[in-house]
Order: sequence, then C-alpha cells, then structure tokens
Amino acid sequence: MKGKKTIRSLLCLALLLAVMAAAVLGVNAFTAPITAEHERQAEEARLAAEKEKLGDSVLLFDRDDPAASSLEVSAETVRKVYRDESRQVYTLSLRTNQGYVKDVPIELSLVIDFEGRVVSLSVDGSGETKELSPEFLPSFEGQDSTLAGVELVAGVTFSSSAIRNAVNDGFNALIENGLFAAAEKSDEQLLQELIPLVYPGLVNKAGAVQGEELSAAAGSGYRAANGSGCLWLTEGEQKLLAVCTRVGGLRLYDPSGEDVTDKADPALLEQLRSLTAEQLEDLSKGENKALAKLLPEGAEPVPTEIPGLASSVTGVWTAETEEGRLYVFAARPYGYANEVMEVYYVLEESGAIRGLRVAELILHAEYFSDYTLDEKAYKEGLIGLSADSFTGEQTLITGATMSSDAMETATRDVFEAFGLLMGNRG
Repeated sequence: MKGKKTIRSLLCLALLLAVMAAAVLGVNAFTAPITAEHERQAEEARLAAEKEKLGDSVLLFDRDDPAASSLEVSAETVRKVYRDESRQVYTLSLRTNQGYVKDVPIELSLVIDFEGRVVSLSVDGSGETKELSPEFLPSFEGQDSTLAGVELVAGVTFSSSAIRNAVNDGFNALIENGLFAAAEKSDEQLLQELIPLVYPGLVNKAGAVQGEELSAAAGSGYRAANGSGCLWLTEGEQKLLAVCTRVGGLRLYDPSGEDVTDKADPALLEQLRSLTAEQLEDLSKGENKALAKLLPEGAEPVPTEIPGLASSVTGVWTAETEEGRLYVFAARPYGYANEVMEVYYVLEESGAIRGLRVAELILHAEYFSDYTLDEKAYKEGLIGLSADSFTGEQTLITGATMSSDAMETATRDVFEAFGLLMGNRG
C-alpha cells in the first residue's frame, strides 16, 4: 500500500513538472518574437545614432579589421578612426583599461578638427565606481595636442589619468600619420611631463603628483607626501626641474630631460639643498624602531646614499653582522586613497630578501570587503625573492588592489635601489 502511494506521488510530481515545462515553453514561444523584435529595434536605434554621430565619415582605421585600414596605429587604445570632410573633423573610438576598475574598459568618443583641436569628448561606457567632476570632459574642448589646460581630478586620478592618456594616444595616432602637426609644448609643460620619469616617488601609479605645493625665491615646487624629498621648478632665464631626495641627493634637468647638474650654478644647488632640508620631516623614530626589529643585536646600521635615486625608497642602510653584510631599505609607496604605506626590507649580499616589516599592510581595511589575507604567510612568501625571481604576482592581495600595487612598487623600488648600490660599489 505504501509503495503504491509513493508511485502515485512520483507520477503526480512528474505530471506537474511536465505541465510547468510546457508552460515555460509556451511562454518562451510567445515572448521570443517580442524579445527579438525589441533587440532588433534597439540595434537599429544604435546604428542610427552612430550614423548620425558619424555623418558622412569615411573609416580610416579599424583595430579589428586591419585590411580596411589606411592608417598605421600602434596604440591599442585607439580602436577606430573616421574622417568627415563635410564637418572637417576626425572621430576616434577609444578604449582604455587603465582606470580604477581594470576589468571594465572606459569607452570614449573623441572628435578632433582638421586643425588639431578637440571638438568634443564623451564617455560611451565605463565601470568606474566614482563620477568625474562635471568640468573634466569639457576641459578638453579646444585643446591642442599638448592638452595644456587639462588637469587630473583629485579623488578619481586613475579614471581621469586613463582618459587623458587615451586622448593623448588619439592625438598621437593622427600626428604620426601626418594628418596634422603636433602643437609645440612650453618649457614648463615639458618639465611637468618629466616629473613621473625623473621622480617616480612623487607620483602615484596613475602619474598624479602626491605632495604639498611649495613656493620659494628659487621657484615653485612640491614636498612629496611620502617624505622622500622635494621637487622644484626653478625661475630664471631657463626653467629647470630640480629633484632633491633623502637618499639620492640633488639632480637638475632641462626641458629636454638632460641632466644638467654639473653645469648648474653652485649657489643655486646649495640654495635648493637648503630649501629641501627645511621641508623634510624627521622620520628617524619609525626608522630606528624598524631597524632594531630587523637587524641582529649589536649590528650598527650605517646610512647610505644612492646618487640620483628618486623612488619610493626613503632610507638605505648597511650593517655588518657575523653572517655578512646586510642591506636595509625603507620604502614609502602610496596605498589606498593615496595614503602612505611604510615598508622595510632586509636584503642579503646576494640580493635576496631576508626580512620584511610593514607598519600597516591594509589601510582602511573596512573598505575591502572581498580580500583574504594571512599577513604572516604573506610576508613569508616574499622571503628569499630577488630581482630575478620577483614577478609582481607575489605581492598580489585579492580584493585589495591599491595595497597590492603599493607593495609591488615598494618591492621593485628596493630591488632597483639595491642594484644601483651594488653597481656604485662595483
């Protein structure tokens, strides 16, 4: 009797599932044509909007169809280039993954006239989590290839930097193909563009300066937020860029990027050193605490300079121990919200990491809801690495991109400093 009830129940369940499946199929059969029609109308609307935007444009370049392209464009950012004779403009489709959200690209439409000035710039798609200021995109209008009037937006430096760089790629694509000439940059702009190259310790990963503005008789400048040093734009007949750091000394550059330190007026050099010394904060308390923890008892750390070093490295020491000479480096990269992290490394004579100390590995941990981290295991995973074995993957922290980037920057900077130090000794 019980078996018959079970069979009856299974048959009822099977019948119910069959009825539900038939209902679903019926609904799909009814709604599928409607859905298809909506999709067709949406695609037609998209094509109509694109046609209206492009007008009578002729396709000059298509990243996905090289055979249809008459231009050579190296930058992957540039996806398509159109020429519109009636409006006397070029329309470029740009795509960049260099924003804050790497997985979702920023899609842009850039219109540049035949004279080489921006007519309009719009964002067609983006996964960025923060909105740009309403003044940012309009600031591109009327700009030539120097983009002299476009400034990055505080708080969304990754997004604004990615967009600015993409527009620069668009200009370069047209200039390199001879469609118009590059605009001439002023000496001051050339020096500003040198900053990330000659003083990477002053900028974040997006290339935005992180520091307090300074003003003095010698010129204007910045005090690096991480305490690594100061940068000065000198006044005078020729403007120069001066980089003065704790461990690298002073270097001067002209607008072409040439190091002109040896040709500079000694009085100017002394003035810049003095101005920088007045601005630098005392980091010795934290440094002494870290050195005491990292070095064997009795080892005396000796401060060491590496001429020209201008990275996130803010301190270098050597120490003689019974096991041999050790090298200690302090690095202060920019982490989450551009706040400064404090990382110390001990390297053996072979260049391998022997010890590691981080004042605070995850800044503002409440903002990271998806990261998992065993801090002890994480640090141990870096022990033994050298410049040859470090790939950047070892510093990855899932869900904490900014902290990962900062640790990668610090580690690479330390290995670079060690290589320069050993080269100078050699």
